[in-house]
Amino acid sequence: MDADGNLVIPASTSILPSITRRSIHYVAENYLGLKVTEREVTLQEVREGNFKECGLCGTAAVISPVGMINDHGEDIAFPSGMEKMGPTMQKLYDTLTGIQMGRIEAPEGWIVRIM
Repeated sequence: MDADGNLVIPASTSILPSITRRSIHYVAENYLGLKVTEREVTLQEVREGNFKECGLCGTAAVISPVGMINDHGEDIAFPSGMEKMGPTMQKLYDTLTGIQMGRIEAPEGWIVRIM
């Protein structure tokens, strides 16, 4: 989450194009009304404090908050993430897990009933 309240998804050839990543992008735009940008993120802009929240995503974890990055002995802390998720990541987590558990209506084609 950048300082302007936009969700920034890092674009990189070393980051897998996962289903969870795509789902978070979709939920952010279509359920939470956030502006989402996929772009390269430099360590310098992270150092400059341009992000309020930071997280990692994956199938089992969904979203995990990051409170601090250590770059060769230099700690870069985020205003939220040390003790719990920041408010935007919490909304993303709650919405995505709500869809997974059937508490929130899923987008067309996301859920397939197997009998």
